Amino acid sequence: MKGRKAEKNNASARRLVYIAAAIIIVLVPSIFFLQFYFGGQGSPKAAVIDQLGSSKLAEAIRDENQTFLEEAKQLLYKRFSVVDFYSDNATVEQYKRLASAGYKLIVWRAHSALDLNSTYIAISTTDKYGSIDYDQYLENGQLTLCNITGDQTLYFGITPKFIDEIMTGRFQDTVVVLMSCNGLKQGYLKTALAFEAKGAKVFISWDGWVGTSDNDYGTSLLLQYLINENDTVNSAVGKILPLNSPEFGPAQLQYYPQSLEVANYRIPDYREHNGPQHDALITLTSFRKTEEPQDN
Repeated sequence: MKGRKAEKNNASARRLVYIAAAIIIVLVPSIFFLQFYFGGQGSPKAAVIDQLGSSKLAEAIRDENQTFLEEAKQLLYKRFSVVDFYSDNATVEQYKRLASAGYKLIVWRAHSALDLNSTYIAISTTDKYGSIDYDQYLENGQLTLCNITGDQTLYFGITPKFIDEIMTGRFQDTVVVLMSCNGLKQGYLKTALAFEAKGAKVFISWDGWVGTSDNDYGTSLLLQYLINENDTVNSAVGKILPLNSPEFGPAQLQYYPQSLEVANYRIPDYREHNGPQHDALITLTSFRKTEEPQDN
């Protein structure tokens, strides 16, 4: 009887080992798939892009605001463990990799230009025309040239075709706050549409011309509402009062798309949630821990 019982116990133990091994065989490829799908992004991050304050811009069009930048970073650290910063390196090459970098929220402080022959806005980089050969991108409409008032230098600007065809990877429900004039100007929505098609959750920007001080102040309030008060996108954007300055005219902060899902979206606390890769690894570890006592 003892021999049979021991044999039965050994058979049960072997079955448990086989089951655990089968689970691991299934999970390991799944983890690699998730890692590939999310582009090896790791834990979700936030980014602040300050093309407006870059030292590579001519002084006449450079708008530095360290107070705003520090406040923005402090707020973002309340929801993210990692906050990356771009300024002089707000370049074409960096913008290529933006969608695959794992950002869940991007605060993008930049000059932009209206393409008068089409229906989009171009987002300016710090790369000056003539400094790098991007003729092929220009010919294909993936880049354009931004003529920024107050500076005779032309800067490369990314277009919707750049977002669609040149940016590698995909955004994963990313909130893009474009701190720029005319980001959601009526009739110029192709840039917002391109970000949505690339995986962005929501694109937030102004629908008219806006001065730098109003831009910084309004965005600072927006981040406070989204993070400190945990407001929904619709509530936070709705709290930003419309502008109507003598110099720039009317402008209001808007968001796109205006779906019910987006309207009710809140910024999660990504310091506690590290995404599917992390969850899968925890599951694999728990199976290993469960397996070990059976082997003993």
